[in-house]
Parts: sequence; structure tokens; C-alpha cells
Amino acid sequence: MPNQIPFVPNRPPTLLYITPQQANGPKVNRVLHSHDSVCELLFVNAGEGTYLINGINYPIFPGDFLLTNQGDLHEVQSATHREIGTICFGIGDLALRGLPPGCLTLAEDGFVRPVGGKYEQIYNLCQLLYEQMKLGTSQGKAIAHHLFLALLPLALSFPADERKERQTESMVMANRVGQYIAVHYAEPLTLEQIGEALKVSPYHMAHVFKEVTGFSPIQYAIRRRMGEAQNLLISTDFSAAQIAVMVGYDSASHFNSIFKRVVGLPPVRYRQWYLEMMRGKRRQ
Repeated sequence: MPNQIPFVPNRPPTLLYITPQQANGPKVNRVLHSHDSVCELLFVNAGEGTYLINGINYPIFPGDFLLTNQGDLHEVQSATHREIGTICFGIGDLALRGLPPGCLTLAEDGFVRPVGGKYEQIYNLCQLLYEQMKLGTSQGKAIAHHLFLALLPLALSFPADERKERQTESMVMANRVGQYIAVHYAEPLTLEQIGEALKVSPYHMAHVFKEVTGFSPIQYAIRRRMGEAQNLLISTDFSAAQIAVMVGYDSASHFNSIFKRVVGLPPVRYRQWYLEMMRGKRRQ
């Protein structure tokens, strides 16, 4: 247990939601996306895969905490055709000592924290939190919030392991490309345009980016578009045709085809599936 609570005095964070993902269910991809005013803490309880965040890929395993800062572009990818088991905590109003608002970690400190031999203790605490939150009562939410204020410092007390690397020149370039795409994803993008904007060789840039992230810049841009489309589908009433235009597609049918290929469900069905899973509540 950490020696001191890392919150800025009199500014405890708010537990906004807890979303479990059941392991071994049919995979529905939640692709590249970010949250403007929410941090996320995910606990991996089953399955393996990769955590792609800000252009860097981390292998992940059961017992890992995954940290996502407000505004970080991220995606959890299963290594199989089945889902990874996770419990996701949405955090608002985060202010930690020594860090910018909305920040759980600095890039140089790593985005993955393994809990080692504390797996059972952490998993049971996460489950208890979820069960209290799921009650939907004021008492249940209060208990969940109290428990979360103990869980978060505990999660942050675990050190990063060897997966935390000093960022190489390739990682820095991949991060620059990823950030450019994050801003310009809805525009028609080409390798030449990205290379010209960043003052680098487009072909060298594309090679380095794929080596670091596992995706070409154009594939990454498509995933970013689909991630934003998912955000809009689960948080607004815009139609699929309207969302297609908002993320950069002139053709709704082309958008629907790509969305189904990347996510695993067509847009309207994805919205229905999400609302069913969340019992009608809209979250990002």
C-alpha cells in the first residue's frame, strides 16, 4: 500500500463509470480513440494482447494496470479472435501531485504497471468496486467511490517493468506521426502529405511508424476515424450517415463497410450492442 495519497489536497478525483469486458466473448474492437475530459485505468484480468497508446505498442498480460491520460490516443488489441478481460475505471477531475491535470503518468514513466503477486487482491477489489457501482444506489456509488480512492494510489504504486523503455528516435518519430494523424484524421491523408508536414521522408517515416505501431500511417488514420465514429455512436444521436461525414467519408456505404471490417459490427448494430451492454447508459 502506498505511504501517502497522491491526490492534490482537497481535490479527490471522481469515479465516473466502471465498465467490465468479459474475456473470451466475441471480439468487438474499440479502436483508436481518446477522451477529452476523462482518464482511464484498466485492469487486465484475462487474455493477452497489446496496448497501443500515443504511437507506442506495449505487450499486455493478466495482472497489468493500463494507464490512459486525458486526451491520450489509445487502443487495446486482443492477440486472438476473443476479447481480453478488463475492468475499466473512468476518472474525472484528476489532479495528482507533480503531474498536469488529467494526467495519470508521464510517458517516460510508462503506461503499464504489472501487479505481480498481488493479482488476486487487486482483482477482488476491482470486482467489489464494480458490484457496488452496479447496484445503482446512492449508497453503492458512495462505497464504490470510497474504494476507488484506495485503489487508484495502490495501482500507481506499482512500478513499471522492462516494458518501460527510454523512447528511441524511432518511437519519437512514431509519436509525432501519431499526433499529426490524431489532429488531421478527418482530412484526406497521404504519406506524402504527412511527410511534408513533418519534414521527413514519407517512405522512411512509414517504415518506422509501422515498425513501432504495427500499422501503416494510413491504416492508423482509418482506425482513428473508426474510433471517433465509435465515440459519436455511443455518446450522441447522430445517424451513421452524419457520422460518416464527420469523420471524413463522403460515402455512407463506404464508411459502413470499413467500420464493419475494423470494428466487427456495422455502425447501427454497434450502437445497439453498446447500449444493451451499458443498460442504456451512454459513456465514452
